[in-house]
Amino acid sequence: MKSDVLNIDGLGYRYPGASTPALTNVSCAIKAGECICLTGDSGCGKTTLLLAIKGLLRGGSHSGTIKIALPVSQDAWSVPVGLVFQKAESQILCTTVAEEVAFGPENLCAPPEEIDVRVRKALRSVGLDGCETRNVERFSAGQKQRLTIASVLSMNPSLLLLDEPTSQLDRQGKQELCTLLAGFKKQGYTIVMTEHDPRPFTTIIDRYLPIADGRSGAPTLSLPDRERYESKTAAKTEPTGVTERGVAIHAREIALSYPETGVALKQVSLKVLQGERVHLSGGNGAGKSSLLRCLAGLETPGSGTVELAGIANPRPEHLPGKVGVLFQDPSRQLFAESVHNEVAFSLHRLGHPPNEIERVVTETLRICGIGHLGERAPLTLSFGEQHRVALAAVIAPRPAVLLLDEPFAGLDFPQRLSLLEILAELPDRYGATVLIASHDELPDHTWADRTLKLSEGRLDETTH
Repeated sequence: MKSDVLNIDGLGYRYPGASTPALTNVSCAIKAGECICLTGDSGCGKTTLLLAIKGLLRGGSHSGTIKIALPVSQDAWSVPVGLVFQKAESQILCTTVAEEVAFGPENLCAPPEEIDVRVRKALRSVGLDGCETRNVERFSAGQKQRLTIASVLSMNPSLLLLDEPTSQLDRQGKQELCTLLAGFKKQGYTIVMTEHDPRPFTTIIDRYLPIADGRSGAPTLSLPDRERYESKTAAKTEPTGVTERGVAIHAREIALSYPETGVALKQVSLKVLQGERVHLSGGNGAGKSSLLRCLAGLETPGSGTVELAGIANPRPEHLPGKVGVLFQDPSRQLFAESVHNEVAFSLHRLGHPPNEIERVVTETLRICGIGHLGERAPLTLSFGEQHRVALAAVIAPRPAVLLLDEPFAGLDFPQRLSLLEILAELPDRYGATVLIASHDELPDHTWADRTLKLSEGRLDETTH
C-alpha cells in the first residue's frame, strides 16, 4: 500500500489585515503517485492552499499542520516541491528561454553538463525544443505558461503543484499537457492541480477535492457538478443603444513582423460595426494579441491602416474614454490602493464631477459583481477577481469600443457566463462594440454576432 506523501490536518490561514480567513480547517491526505484536482469557484482558496504546501505564505495567522514525506532525491540538485503559478509572468525572470529553464538548477548548483541535459529535456517535454534562444517577451501567454512548467521540471521535483495550468492554453495545448502529466504520473510524480475545467484530465485524476469558502469537502472519485462546465445558449437581443450603425473598427491590410519570430500578421483586414459583438478565436501564438495591440495603437504595423472609434491610425494617448483594452494579465493594469479608486481613476482623469464619479463607480462595481470588494487592494485579490476589477476599470468611462484579450483566464465556468452577460449589456445599454480574443470557445455559443478565426497570422470568418 502506498504511503502518504502529503498530509494536511486542520490547516487554517488568514492573510495579514484580512477580516476573514482564506483557509479554514482544511484536511486531506495524498498518496505517492496520485493526481489530485482541487475544484471550486474563483477566490475559494485553492491557490492559497498550494502556496501553503509550497511554504510561500509569510506572516498572517496560521493554524494546523502540513507534513510532506518525499523519497530521498537521487542528487542534490532537486527540490522536493515544484509550483507552477497561475500567472506565468510572475514566475519568469530571465530574457531567453534557455536562461529561464536553467535558472533553477543553476541556483541549486548543478554542474553545467547536468543543467544542459535538464534544459533540453524540460523544453522537449513541453514542446518548446528549438526555442532556446527566443526572447521570452515575444512569447504568447500560452507559450509562457509552457515555459514556466519547463522551468519547474528542470529542478526535478517529486511533488508537482499546478495552479490553473491550462488557463492560457488552447485545445491542442491542453491535450499535450494532459499527455505530459500522464507521463509524469507513470514516472511516479505526485501531482496536485487546480482547474476550473478538469474535463481534459479526467483520465489521469484519481480524486477531486472540493474547496468552498476556504474549507475542504469530502474527496470524491468523480467530477462534481459536470453540468456546470457545459456551454449554454441564450436569446440575444439587438442592441438598443444603437440607432444607426457606423463602423467602429476598420483595419486594412495590416502586416506585422517581429525580429525574433518573423511574421505575426499577414495582410489582415477587418471591419466591425458599432454595437457588434465579435469573437476572435485562434490558438496560442496565432497573432490575436498582436492584432489587438495594432488596433489599440500599442503596436505599429509594418504596413496597412487602422481606424478605431473614428480615429485614423490611433495612438494610446488618443483613446482615453473612447476605447477600453483589457490585457491578458490584469495585474499589469492595476495600480490603485483600492478597487474603488481603481475604477474611479479614468473618470477622474477625464474630468467627471465627483458625484457623477461615485454614481458610475457604484453602478460599474454592481454590473461586474464586485461591489463587496470596493475597499480591497486589487493586487491582493485572486486572479479571477483581478480580471473583474480590471474589466470594471475599463468599462467605467463607457468606451465606444472594448478590446478584450483572453478575458476568461482565471474565471470558473459560471463566472465566464456571467462575464458574457455583463458584456452583452454594454451594446444594449451604450451601443458599445465588443471584440473578444480567446483561444477557448465562448461559454454561450449565441453571444457573438460573428466569429473570426486567426491562424498563422491570417484572418477568416467562420459560421456558427
